[in-house]
Amino acid sequence: MTGMRDHLDRLRETDDVVDVTERVHWDGEAEAVAAEATRHDCPVVRFAETPGLAQLASGVYGGPDQFSTGNKEPWSRIDLALGEPSDRSYVDMLDQLVRWGPAPIDEQMVAEPEATVRDGIDLYDLGLPMTRDGVPLVSLGVLAVEVDDTTTWVPIAGRGRRSTELKLSVPRAFAEWCPREADASVLLGVPVAMLLAALQGWTQGQPTPDVPALAAGLSDDPLSTVDGRTIPADAEVRIDGELTVADHRDGDSRDVDGERNRPATADDPTSAATGRGAAWETGCETATVTVETTAIAARESPTIPFSPSGEALADDIHLACLAEAAKLFRRVNNYWGVSPVRWIQIPVEGRLGLCIVSSEILYAGFEWQLANTLFSFSDLFDKVLIVDEQVEPTDLARALDDMWVKAHPANDWVFSESNAPSAAAPAYRDDDSGSRLYINATWDPRWDEEYIAPRVTMETAFSENVLASLADRWDEFGLDDAIRPDRFDDDE
Repeated sequence: MTGMRDHLDRLRETDDVVDVTERVHWDGEAEAVAAEATRHDCPVVRFAETPGLAQLASGVYGGPDQFSTGNKEPWSRIDLALGEPSDRSYVDMLDQLVRWGPAPIDEQMVAEPEATVRDGIDLYDLGLPMTRDGVPLVSLGVLAVEVDDTTTWVPIAGRGRRSTELKLSVPRAFAEWCPREADASVLLGVPVAMLLAALQGWTQGQPTPDVPALAAGLSDDPLSTVDGRTIPADAEVRIDGELTVADHRDGDSRDVDGERNRPATADDPTSAATGRGAAWETGCETATVTVETTAIAARESPTIPFSPSGEALADDIHLACLAEAAKLFRRVNNYWGVSPVRWIQIPVEGRLGLCIVSSEILYAGFEWQLANTLFSFSDLFDKVLIVDEQVEPTDLARALDDMWVKAHPANDWVFSESNAPSAAAPAYRDDDSGSRLYINATWDPRWDEEYIAPRVTMETAFSENVLASLADRWDEFGLDDAIRPDRFDDDE
């Protein structure tokens, strides 16, 4: 099982959780603390004392940037949440997500959900975290709706909150699929498999309503039913209510309040364009729905995870980057009848604006075809960096070094015409078109091996007796502990 509580327990075992025992308010204060922790690569922050019924946690799926000196990678918490060892390689994790497909859910069904209905409480009593602008932070959750005997889960982002009403942003494809009114549940504190399945099902261009089957193919987390809707049985909080969806089928783009759903602009403080929305909103059209609350269910001492709004290393950006990289890896390999790509990464440090691909170059000009194929499959980024097979996905510095040292600015930095469609993620321009760039930081496949400079390593630069002597002296001086202070115990 990989539920929220199990995940937090595993994080504690790796000393990756810090408890804030001072009282922190959910109205803006918790987000400010979480944002500061995210900027400084801190462990998971759990707020033990908040005024609401629920406790709050931030960073449960986030991680440090790749330039940090610790021994954790940006994706290690997501890997741990999938029930895998925290030291599994990025390539293995990516391969799991690429081969992942739907599975039957019957064996995972249990009788009752663990959350029980709490009488006499409203959304304010629950204590949902809010931004300092008054926007509820509910991006790490899903909305469950059952239509024609099919339950779907869809990613959500908070836009407004009253005592008995939530206003949420959802993918427009879901709004067009769902009836205008339906019973629904907002589920918070769900396993990461549910979040990834919802992203894959509704934000990647090919809507797949049967999201519970997708989640079942990724994990064995228990499932249950509420009023016919399939839900994760160990969700920390469930908000049941009546869903109202704007009608977009006839070209009517007015939302439920009679206001027009305009494209994201800098004047909208909750828009993805200003970094105030959820990361998944960047890559798809959205619509607004409301959920009028009829009941609130929660586990004993529930924990609600949230993502600090607009932060570069926030949880929702990690999830969106990984889901998009897995989609591209799945579609690019075998596109030419072979699988030349070793790995694809959309580094969180680039906030969805950069794609790095490690690939064999099959023939001269293949890098141009590869970059254009990636651009055709995703409109998030406007920069593609192609590196050699030997580059490791954990070594972002090496990839960027190759970009500046190996790639010639005049020959290997290739800009498109300035009328290419504008990418969705970069925030440095807001027009509809611009140039796209791919950088070829690989060796030319037409070169003979003798013209390619060998990479100098410790193993090739020194003789065996010097290496053995160096290893003995390294252990004698205890340099492992000296350069990795996280290995020290608290009492040392």
